[in-house]
Amino acid sequence: MEATERVEQPAPCKAKEQRGIHAMEVGGTLLQYMADAGKPVSMTGLSTATALPLNQVFTYMVSLVRTGLVRRDLMTHSFEPGPLALKLGLRALAQRYPLHETIELAAELLEDHAHGAFIAIWTDSGPTVIQYHGPEMYVHVGLHVGSVMSIAYSSTGRLFAAFLPRETIEPLLAREVLWGEAISAGRLDRGFERLVQDVRNKRLSRTLGVPIPGVDSLSAPVFDRVGELIFSVTVFGPSRSLDTTDDGSVAKGVLRLSEKLSSRELKN
Repeated sequence: MEATERVEQPAPCKAKEQRGIHAMEVGGTLLQYMADAGKPVSMTGLSTATALPLNQVFTYMVSLVRTGLVRRDLMTHSFEPGPLALKLGLRALAQRYPLHETIELAAELLEDHAHGAFIAIWTDSGPTVIQYHGPEMYVHVGLHVGSVMSIAYSSTGRLFAAFLPRETIEPLLAREVLWGEAISAGRLDRGFERLVQDVRNKRLSRTLGVPIPGVDSLSAPVFDRVGELIFSVTVFGPSRSLDTTDDGSVAKGVLRLSEKLSSRELKN
């Protein structure tokens, strides 16, 4: 009887771990802590959270501030996400479905080469533009990706005021010129609440000549499956050429797009 020859199979090769830069991974840990904190953080807090000595934390933060990923408050010396972090975050959000195609659908509503459209979400700074389509001339007056819209004076801001909790809106609203005095004097409730109630009823927000003189706008909401506002769609243009009436083609188109996107969210 022949002995069966035993052949040993070679052990599977483990994929070789790719080499990285340790310092960047440590920096990523610091950024992760800042993101999770949700508020400005101190150097001591960063040191405690990452088990790094203060002098090392200081060195990393100097570099992160230089890149723009982190901003240091000159008064409190605390750290928070910087302009580059905001830009990266907005870019990531803009590429997510359904945002990446929403601006294209909104652009189809434009009836004139001087008209534009943008998508905004709510951030800690307020209503923030994350997608923009329009003439370059508006960029020069501060309307672009990353712009934070006025709550009191823009159709986008009023839309968020209509559909977000009052406690979310009021601290930022109070900082705006003139309206801050109205809040402190208790005069804001009646006038502003009437305005945002009209927005709730129509699901359409309108401004004429503010915050940019000579430019009108219409904004409509997009809701998620539980009925919470996730972003807004705004169409804008010169007062002389943009029809902002309730029964106009622009208003009807924006509302149809709002309903289409909201119903799609409900099905997902």
